[in-house]
Amino acid sequence: MSTATTADVTVLDEGLYRGLSKTHALAIVVGAVLGAAIYIRPAYIAQLVATPGELMAVWTAAGLFCLGGALTYGELAARVPRSGGEYAFLRVTLGELPAFLYGWMRLTVGLGGVASMALAASSFFADLVPLGIAWGRLEFHALGLAATIELGPRQAVAVLIIALLAALNIRGVGTAGRLQTALTSIKVVALLALVTAVFALGHPPAAALSGPASLTPVSREPFAYSAAVLAGVSAYNGWQLVAMVGGEVQNPRRTLRWALTVGIVVAIALYLTVNLAYLHVLSMEDLRTAFSTQHPAAPSVASRAATLVLGVHAGRLLPLLFLVSTLGALHCNLLALPRVLFAMARDGLLPSRVGSVAARSRAPAVAIIVLATLATALVLLGTYDRVANMMAFGCLVFFAVNAYGLLHVQHAQRSIGAGRPSRRASLVPALFLCAATVLLLTLIARGNVEILAAVAVIGIGVPAFYAIRAWKAFWK
Repeated sequence: MSTATTADVTVLDEGLYRGLSKTHALAIVVGAVLGAAIYIRPAYIAQLVATPGELMAVWTAAGLFCLGGALTYGELAARVPRSGGEYAFLRVTLGELPAFLYGWMRLTVGLGGVASMALAASSFFADLVPLGIAWGRLEFHALGLAATIELGPRQAVAVLIIALLAALNIRGVGTAGRLQTALTSIKVVALLALVTAVFALGHPPAAALSGPASLTPVSREPFAYSAAVLAGVSAYNGWQLVAMVGGEVQNPRRTLRWALTVGIVVAIALYLTVNLAYLHVLSMEDLRTAFSTQHPAAPSVASRAATLVLGVHAGRLLPLLFLVSTLGALHCNLLALPRVLFAMARDGLLPSRVGSVAARSRAPAVAIIVLATLATALVLLGTYDRVANMMAFGCLVFFAVNAYGLLHVQHAQRSIGAGRPSRRASLVPALFLCAATVLLLTLIARGNVEILAAVAVIGIGVPAFYAIRAWKAFWK
């Protein structure tokens, strides 16, 4: 199953329960994308562009990039309808080492995203119910990166959230699918209600908060537009998670392709509509000076828009909306990522116990517990800005590698006359690969320390892979 010329992989019976319907799969795609980023991220993008038109162009470009990714992954999912998503794709198209490196990335820098979402959820909960100060804090530096170990009420709530969501997933994928559908439905309805209120009751930007749109200088750094598009791509990130549960989706060849395509189109429509709503009532200056790294004490873009249109009291409901959005995205990760560990264990790259299936729920319970435990350990770290950037870079690397893998298989099939995919079928993955490569080169050119750290961590996976193979050979 690791040969590059494989045209298809038979739908495997991995012992898991195929309890996810088309509705559940669509809810995973939309729910994973629709986190808290759409309420906050427009501020950072506005700091990198000059006009509302450029802002909308960035969100459109990021959406089209992710649509290209969804179409590419839809083709891969139709060929490899098994658990593990990108890990399974790479094992079939390029072999064991690239697949292991993807799993290694998810086990290292990738887990920072899960922990940071849990901490974000606890922060939004603290906006509703005051939690008090931290019990203890320790700062240290390693490899040029500053880290903070913190223990307090927010960390305790984050750990509890992870534990509860993990427990629900252990009960079975059907329960998890219903919960995800409910959370996604609530998020979409609430977001549409906010957008409707802004358009119906809002006033033009002349009545906005800050007046002239030239007070805050626009970034003129090299590759500013690429950085803005990358920020948009990170806000759309999560659509690929549904492929990881391919072993539990009903009729996976059709369902996964449909859910990926329809889900990302829905997400693009929502994101563009929300940004138009922001621009309907806020000036570019209002967006640039909203909550971001440059303005950590300012209200978020969504909070400014809601407060301007509905008043201060309505703005207090936003933490609840942020909380539900973050919980939905976190649940998607806790539903999907353990399937990568499950698939790796089934292939002998992790302890076999991790690939076991619970007799009653037919869920990969051990894999869920392992991932939740590792994420819980990372919750002790107080800040995740750099870890989140490392995770985004890691995901982008494997977007490109998976697109190359599909093109490699298609070329091999044409060479031997097996299946004979048309050259037109290679156009979307080729464009997606080119776009991902440009973004990767831009990031490396900017020289951020977290990008270099991500490259180093992924690189460590190469000796780790050969060490595991040597260990297995020794004990045979």
